[in-house]
Formats: sequence, structure tokens, C-alpha cells
Amino acid sequence: MRLAVCFAVVIPALFAQSAETFDIFQFSAPAGWKVERTEASVAMKKDTGARYCNSYLFRSRPSAGSHATDVAADWRSHAAKHGLTKPESVNTFTTDGWEVTTGAGTARFQNQRFLVVVSTRTGYGLAYSLVHYFSDPGFGEELAALTKSIAARPPVSSAPLPQTAPAGMTMTKFNTNFDDGWVATVTPAYVQATRSGTEARLYYMNDALEKGRPNTVDVPEYYWARVVQPAFRTSAPQKWVGVTYPPVYLMQGNAVDPRTGRACYVAMKVIYAGGARVVVVVSPNQSTFQQQFPQPNDMDRLINYNKFSVTARDIVGTWVRNAGGGVEYYNAYTGNYAGMSANSTSDEFVFLENGTYKSTHRYANTTNGATKFNGLDYQGRFTVSDWEVLAGNRVDGKTKKFRAQLEAIQNGYLLILTDSDYDRLQYVLYRQR
Repeated sequence: MRLAVCFAVVIPALFAQSAETFDIFQFSAPAGWKVERTEASVAMKKDTGARYCNSYLFRSRPSAGSHATDVAADWRSHAAKHGLTKPESVNTFTTDGWEVTTGAGTARFQNQRFLVVVSTRTGYGLAYSLVHYFSDPGFGEELAALTKSIAARPPVSSAPLPQTAPAGMTMTKFNTNFDDGWVATVTPAYVQATRSGTEARLYYMNDALEKGRPNTVDVPEYYWARVVQPAFRTSAPQKWVGVTYPPVYLMQGNAVDPRTGRACYVAMKVIYAGGARVVVVVSPNQSTFQQQFPQPNDMDRLINYNKFSVTARDIVGTWVRNAGGGVEYYNAYTGNYAGMSANSTSDEFVFLENGTYKSTHRYANTTNGATKFNGLDYQGRFTVSDWEVLAGNRVDGKTKKFRAQLEAIQNGYLLILTDSDYDRLQYVLYRQR
């Protein structure tokens, strides 16, 4: 038997039940179907005794890097375990920034034949699946209605994210368990940190979003509308009012988390540290939030949980840093211009798969038009262990220990190396190739 995977007929009357939410989705179960929720999925079922259909909408997850990989993973999880090594029919298309592949086939269990349809969608850096198990094609109209009703809310960015990270820019260890109980995980749009029922979302810096803010719109209202409102159903948020330096950009209020349908308390702070860092805290209620963050600036420490350990695989490649600054001088008595001084530095580390490295460090100083150059070059072997990089043959031929960590950014990460003997010497490096 060959199963067609195109559910073409959609009957409005089948949407008798009101719209519901789960994870990033809004959906309507067909009339008369039973809805069951778990942490991993929402199941919609109909069983008349002689006929049955079980449909599962699974929670979204970070894409594995390509749509084909996501499709293969879903087929293994939901169809191959029933003996279907490959689909009997396949349909692929794109819609609203999602690449969709639906595979179907016939499976058997205890001499009973049933139909399996696995639909995988990849887009915005995410993937999710809709899976149907049913006894006969007579459920086609209801399944078409269900599929049509599902709307996936994309991440905060209004444009689809690249579906693959740059080559080699996927962390090996994308979870960190901190000593104070917080657990951090890399996701496509932010680092998620959780502890005791509270979730913190550390959004990646978005220069385009920051530059798009009109001068007539205050920082908290601007980011609340673009980060919090698309993710939560909020009502009457309050902006923090007070005179401080640096200013405090904070909004907070009661909300409903559409992933679970539960009430919660959401607080958002925009922290300007090398750019606009948006931190959103989701707590069960206002009291729980205030116990953990009595003062607005207590939220600032959360950005430190964007910290992940290092492996040799993560750092192979060329890493660079460029920095500089200048000072103009004026006579304190006459106000006349008295010249300027400017400094610039560049650092490059190249880590190779064979366990060797080389680094170049250049420094230039320009004072009143005269420029002086200095530089250092090193090469040797290196080793990596979670939070350390040991680089041989540095100053006087000695091995240098760097404290090492990765910081997640959109579609990649930064490598941060800090001299263990001199904390002020820190290299914040991005991969050039």
C-alpha cells in the first residue's frame, strides 16, 4: 500500500475547539479529539474502537544544522522504530521561512497494519515535528484541519535565521552547570539559564535591532515590544523609574507563558556592556522574582552565565582581536590644540588540529604624527582542558596558562583567553576562518 502524504481537504467545521498554545505553537484540535500534554509534546487523539488516530506535536528544538539531518533524526525517532527504514512517499516544500519535509509509510504491530506520517520543519534556527499514527486514510480531512491550524511563532528576529551555523561554530559542550545551581544552555536566540523554577534568557546582541530604535522611543518600551511581547501574553507592564548612573532600563509585569498556559512574572532589563544585552527573567510570581533580584542591578550578574567550557575541537582555526583608542590634548590655560596620541593592537591565534599553535601580537603608537611599532611572535604546542588552555614556548620559553571559556553569540561563539598571571591581559577573540 502506498500512502499519499498530501492532506488537501480542509473543512472549517472541524475547527470546533478553540485555539490552544504549546511551546512556540498555536493549534486547534479537531472537534471531539482528546488533548494530552507532556513536557515533550502535545498529543491529540481520537479512538472509536474500530478506528483510531494519534497525532503528536513535539516541542521545538535547535536545528542540528541542516534540514536533511533534522528529517533523518525525526524519521529514526518516530518511524524507524516501527520497522520503516525509509518512507514510502515524500513531499518537500517551503512556507513562511520553514523548510518542510513530510514522509509517510505503512507499519505493522502484532499483525495489525497502521499508517505513519512524520512531518519535519526546519527554520529560524529551530526544528520541530508533527507525527501521526492512524488506522486508515479516513482521517485525512481531520488531519488536514489539524495541520492547517498549527501556527509556529518564529524567534524574536523578524527575519529567518541561517539554518546552519558557520563551519565549525557549533559548541561541543553547550551546557554549563554552575556551582550556585544555575544551569546554562545554548539555544538559537539566547542562552537559557534555569534554577529552581526561574528561567533567565540572555539574548544575543543584535546591532541591527539596536540601531533601529528611534530616538523618540525609550529603551525599555522598545525592547519590551520586540523581545517580550512576541514571546508572552503580557498586561500592564511597569517601567522602573529612578535616577541612577548608568541608567536602569527595566520593565516588568504579570504575563502568561504560551508554552504552558501558566501565569508567570516577567522582568526585562537592557544592559549596555559592549552593546545592548537584553536579559529576560521568567519567574512563577513577583514574590519569587524579588527574592532572587531585590534590586534592578542584581540582574546584571546573569550575563555571566553565558559561559561554556572549551575543547580542542572548538578552538581549531584562526582567532583575531583588534583594539585601539586615542586621546586628543588641549592646553588647559589657552585651550589650544596640543596634539594627540593613539594606540592600536592586533592579536591573532592560530590553533591547528595537530596540537600546535602560533600567535602574533602587534602594537602601534602614534603621537603627533610619529608612529612606533612593536610586535611579538610565539609558536609551540597547546593543550586544552575544559576551562584552561596551556600554550607552550611563550615568554622565556615557558608554558603559559590561560583561563579559557566560550561565549555564545548569534550562530557561533567567542573565545576568551585570560592570562592566569595577569587578569588585565584578556583576549576576546572571534574566529576569522
